[in-house]
Amino acid sequence: MTTSRGPREDDLAVLAALRNDVATQYALLASPRPNTLDDVRAWVVRRAHDPAALFAVVADETDAAVGFTQVVGIDERSRHGTFGIAIAADHRGRGHGRAAIEHVFDAARADGRLDKLVLNVATDNAGAWALYRAAGFRDVGVHRRHYHGPNGWHDVAVMERFLTEPA
Repeated sequence: MTTSRGPREDDLAVLAALRNDVATQYALLASPRPNTLDDVRAWVVRRAHDPAALFAVVADETDAAVGFTQVVGIDERSRHGTFGIAIAADHRGRGHGRAAIEHVFDAARADGRLDKLVLNVATDNAGAWALYRAAGFRDVGVHRRHYHGPNGWHDVAVMERFLTEPA
């Protein structure tokens, strides 16, 4: 069973591996750079204490970290935030992502500040795009040549999910 929980010190190795996995960082539309354990610890503290964010560690049936979710840039007036998720490569395809997304929906509803989540995904990231659609996100547009990765330009889909709508 997949769970979502607050971060712990023993999660840092997995989170550091995700932050240092170049392919994962490019899939997240990020600009990869090396991260020490101290860098990752500082990032986790920032995310966990950001009043405009919801951050959780995704854990497997043994309570071991396998990834993280975040909602950042929460706009309380307009009631939306930007969603992101990362699952370690050796744990993908086991349902952790889908379960973690459901946990985010529940946490966002319980938080009381959000009506909608938005996200960006490279249109050539077919697995992620399909996961988000299965979770009830809908396409709202595409930014052409929006993200430059190691193999050139990528189009980026913008998706949204209202928390009051079923998946």
